[in-house]
Amino acid sequence: MSKRTLTLICILLLAVASRLLILAGPAWANFSPITSMALFAGAYFSSKSQSISWTILSIWLANLVLNNLVYPQYYEGFSLGFAPIHMSLFVGISLLGTYMLKNKITALNFLASNLAAVIGFFLLSNFAVWLNLPSLGTAVVGDELVYTKDWNGLMQCYAMGLPFLKNSLVSQFLFSGIFFGGFELLKKQVPALR
Repeated sequence: MSKRTLTLICILLLAVASRLLILAGPAWANFSPITSMALFAGAYFSSKSQSISWTILSIWLANLVLNNLVYPQYYEGFSLGFAPIHMSLFVGISLLGTYMLKNKITALNFLASNLAAVIGFFLLSNFAVWLNLPSLGTAVVGDELVYTKDWNGLMQCYAMGLPFLKNSLVSQFLFSGIFFGGFELLKKQVPALR
């Protein structure tokens, strides 16, 4: 394994560790390095298969720990930590990094790809929530919010997700700045990483 690949894997593992450390309550919901990590993997791993594989493995490890040790009350029994719809979104973000950033990181495409990652994840993940929740009208049933299966229900679902979007945007640019900026600085100091 090359020094570059090993360094990239270490950065992904740091992202996983930081995700596990950011458990400061509801005010910090969606403040996470995971979307930045997927974009970073797409931009820097030498192949799409590596970027996708390491992205999925990193997210799976974090979810395995979170779902079983931190949030076990939300799962019946042992959780494998794998939600296919969310994993597919992170694969898409990794591919976005490959196509928008590989060998051509500029301020404009860095900004555009980070915004696209956050907004795309917001739109698609909330659409999946709306699509998969029971259709009983917009109401709270037990602890679960349900939405009507029409335009109004979808818009209500997006509106309920807006508070999470702010944390996603802040964390996206913070962690992307750390990952991308840190690796670029390392590349200048360590020729083997170029």
